[in-house]
This record gives sequence, structure tokens and C-alpha cells, in this order.
Amino acid sequence: GGDKGAVAVMRLQDNPTQFFSTIQMGNTTIALLNGIVGEGAFGSGLSLTFERWGMSTGVASAMGTAVVVIVVTYITIVFGELVSKRIGQSAPEQIARFMARPVLFLATAARPFVALLAISTNLVLRLLRIPSETPKDVTEAELQAHLEQGVDAGIIEQHEHQMVRNVFLLDDRQLTSIMVPHSEIEWLDAQDSIDDAVQKAWTTGHSWYPVCRGSLEDVVGVIHLPHLLSLQADGVNGSIREHVQPAVFVPETLSGMELLEQFREKATRMALVVDEYGIVQGLLTPLDMLEAITGELSPQQPVDAWATQREDGTWLVDGAMPVTELKFRLAIDDLPDEDKGRYNTVAGLMQTVAGDLLELHQQVDCAGWRFEVLALDGRRIDQVQISRSPEAEITAEADD
Repeated sequence: GGDKGAVAVMRLQDNPTQFFSTIQMGNTTIALLNGIVGEGAFGSGLSLTFERWGMSTGVASAMGTAVVVIVVTYITIVFGELVSKRIGQSAPEQIARFMARPVLFLATAARPFVALLAISTNLVLRLLRIPSETPKDVTEAELQAHLEQGVDAGIIEQHEHQMVRNVFLLDDRQLTSIMVPHSEIEWLDAQDSIDDAVQKAWTTGHSWYPVCRGSLEDVVGVIHLPHLLSLQADGVNGSIREHVQPAVFVPETLSGMELLEQFREKATRMALVVDEYGIVQGLLTPLDMLEAITGELSPQQPVDAWATQREDGTWLVDGAMPVTELKFRLAIDDLPDEDKGRYNTVAGLMQTVAGDLLELHQQVDCAGWRFEVLALDGRRIDQVQISRSPEAEITAEADD
């Protein structure tokens, strides 16, 4: 026979309309009975009390009714709604098994009344020429709200919520916020010999490389490191120019989701991002898209990590870290001008807030945090230290 409570739960799940109709009818009936019983039991007594205090009969009667309504409503909301739902959230499976059989009995007993209500409702809707069944589209905001409720209830892990949220964000994110920027692209020269190319590839540690003539402004194709190793093992001579594969170029106006679809359809492993003038601005691989969803994957070398939290609570971050990762690490809800797409990285955020190029050890305050330039690579912000701003620390101490 198994767990009878669990069997009852499954039967209720098989007919959710009957279940919810029974619950709704029960809630409405109890609310009406509360008002009737409360008024009958306490209304007249309170009215007489108010009359003794010098109120007129009409005012005393109205005051008695008002007090009863307020008290009954308060008790109903606290015990009938809030407390009962919190109890259900604290142990959903146990409560469901415990209550399923009584609810199933009520649903069976109330079936004729529920059917009558359904027929009456459909009849009224037909007279008003309103469709009785209208499909309800679930919005992204509603899904996000359900996810947050799941996190609060402990059903969904925080990192699971973040990954689902990042999937939704991927459709709104431009490639410039995900790609490896132009300044960090490692490429091979088309005139390199196979041995030289293999040596460079081993030094930089990637698996795919753009192959260019002199600079990234003249890309002739891409090449895979295992293919280079195979050519070297076979003793093939000459330059790598003859062994490249066609490069895939995509406009920077694509969204992350659109590029993901192209990766899937074209089975490519590298895409070069170009601006409206055809100039290469960055590159993307499926691994970059994965990190856009899951957050940063563990780097091979700790020094390569986007962000490291120190023992004193401060953060050491890469200036190229995406702002989406920054918001997740520091639990920041909103950043200035983020919706305008003026920046994609921590360095871009700092320059936007400052309104100018920052020098070494200059600081900016934003979203309750203080950002300080620790290292520059030319004019590019390379490393940043992030700590709580003094105002935020004072507020936190006051709250404690």
C-alpha cells in the first residue's frame, strides 16, 4: 500500500483544479462564518459596552461591528494565512502528507458544489462573451520571483539561482560584456613556422588561435593547437598559413544568446567580434559563454582569478572582470548608468563614475564600495582593490 499520505498527495496533483476549487471554496466559507459568528457572539455585547460609555445606539452598533471585523480579520490573516503558510514552508513534504487525506476527503465531498460553481461561472462568462479559458503567459519577472522564493525557502541553492538568472541576462548582454578584449587576444603570425607556432601556443596556453598577417587587423583564419602538434609530429614544414581554418566573424551588436545559437548551429569553437567598421574588437569561445552563465571557472593559476577576497575583507580584482560578476560577488543590486551600456568591466565602471582616466592609487566610491587603482597596464586599469566605503561602514555599525 505504501504511504497513504503520499498516495493522497499524488491524487490531488492529478486533479489540481478540483483541489484548488475546494481550497478556495473552503477559504471563502470560513471567512463568511468568521464574520457571522464573530458578529453574533461579540457584536451586540460590544455595542452595549459602547452605549454605557455614552455613545448613541447607532454609533455604538457601528463601533461594535467595526471592532469585530478588525479583530476577526487580524486573527484570520495571522493564523489562517501567514502562520499556516510559514508552517507549510518549513516542512512542505511532511505537512503535505499529513494534510493530503483530509483535503482529499473534502475535495470528494465538495465535488457537486465545485461542479455547480464551475458551471455557473462558465455560464456567466458566456453571457458576457468572455472566453472561459485564457492562456496565461508566465513572464520572466514572475519566474525570477518564484526563484527568489525558492532561495528564501532553501529549496533552490544560491548558485543555482544565479545561473538561471544569468541565462535570462544572456539575451540582454552585448558581446562586448563577455568577450576577451582586443588588447588581451593572443594570436599567431601567418608567417610563423609550425615549430615557432607550437612554441608560442605552449607559452600562452590556449587551444585555439587567430592567425594574422602582422596584426589583428588582418586575420587570415584560425588554427587548433592539436592540429599544430599533429603537423609537427608528422614533420610538416612551411608556415602555418597553409593549414588554417576559416575564421568566423560576428558583429558586436549580437546578444550573448544569439551568439550561443550560432555556436550551436555552426559548430565553431571561436568567433571574432568586429565593430561596424570591420575591426576586430575581441574574441569569444564556448568557454567564455559558459563562464557568462556559471560565473568564473577555477583558473589554472590562482593569480589569473578575476577576484580574490583577502582576510581583512577587501577584494583584489582584475580590472577586466565583468560587472555582472562584480555584482554577484559583492551582492550589489544596481550600478550607475548600467542600463545605458556605457561599460562592461570594473575598469569601465570606475572610469564612468570618475568621468576621466584614473591614475595609480586614485579612488572612486560606488554602491557602498571604494575602488582603488592598484596597477596599470599602460592606460588600462589592471588591478583594483575594493573595500567598504567609510559611509557604508558607519551605516553597518549603526545597524548593528
